[in-house]
Amino acid sequence: MAFAENLIAVRRAHGLTQEQLAGKLFVTRQAVSRWERGEVTPGIDMMKLIAAVTGEPLSHLLEMPEHYCESCGMYLTPDDCGTDASGKKTDHYCKWCYEQGEYTYETTMEAMIEDCAPRLAENTGMTLDEAVSLMGAVLPQLERWRAVRENEERYGEETRELYGNETIDAANERLLDMDPAAWNDMKELERAILGQLSIAMAEGDPRGPEAKKLIRMHRRWVGLHWGSEPEDEAYPELVKGYLADPRFVSYYDNPCGTGATAFLVEAVKGGM
Repeated sequence: MAFAENLIAVRRAHGLTQEQLAGKLFVTRQAVSRWERGEVTPGIDMMKLIAAVTGEPLSHLLEMPEHYCESCGMYLTPDDCGTDASGKKTDHYCKWCYEQGEYTYETTMEAMIEDCAPRLAENTGMTLDEAVSLMGAVLPQLERWRAVRENEERYGEETRELYGNETIDAANERLLDMDPAAWNDMKELERAILGQLSIAMAEGDPRGPEAKKLIRMHRRWVGLHWGSEPEDEAYPELVKGYLADPRFVSYYDNPCGTGATAFLVEAVKGGM
C-alpha cells in the first residue's frame, strides 16, 4: 500500500477530516489532499510529525516491504535472510545482523544509524540528513530496539537515579543482545507471572505455595532483565518500590485485579 493510501487509512481510523489533520500539522487542507491523491509525498520530517500526531508508528505510514530486518530495517530478499539456531532461514533478520540464532555483533542504535544511513542515502537518492532522520524514527519501532526504547521511556529516569547509568546501560545491552528465542521465552514468562499472580491471589495467602511459586518465577524474570537474580536483601526493596509508581501498579493491577501489586509485595516480603 502506497503512502497516500496509508495516510487516508490512518486519518479515517482516527476519525479526522482532512481539515482537522491539516490543523494538527499546521499545513493547509490542500496539502493533505495532495498527499492523499499521491501528487506530492511529504518529507521525512513531516512524516514523523504525522506519525506523532496520529500515534501511528512511522513504519505503518511508510510503504515498508513485507519482509525487512528487525535490526537494521533493510529490505530482505531470500538471499539476504539470516538463520535461526537450527540454521533455518528467518525472514525477521538479515544475515549481516543475525546468524545461527544470535546477533552477529554488538552495537547501539546510534552506531547502526551512523553505519547504515550513508548506504540508505546512496541507494534511495535522499540526503544523508534525511536518511539519518528516517532511520532515527524507524529503528526504535523494530524488534531489536523496541524493548530498550519502551523501558527508557517508562522507567529510564527513575531507574538511572536508583541504580546508576552503568547498571542500566548494561541491562539495556543484555536486552539488545538477547536472541529472539530467549526474548520470546522471557515474554512467555512475563505472561505466566501475571497468570500465577491471579492464581496466588485466588488462594488468598501471600505465604502459601502458589505465592512461593510466584516469587520464584518473578525473581527469575527480574534476573533475565538485570543479568542475575537480585540479592536477598535487594529483591524485597526492589518490589516494594512498585507501590510508589502508578505505572507498576497498573501493570499488575489491571490484568490481575485491584490489590495485585500489594499482594506481590507482601508475598515477596513474607517469602524472603
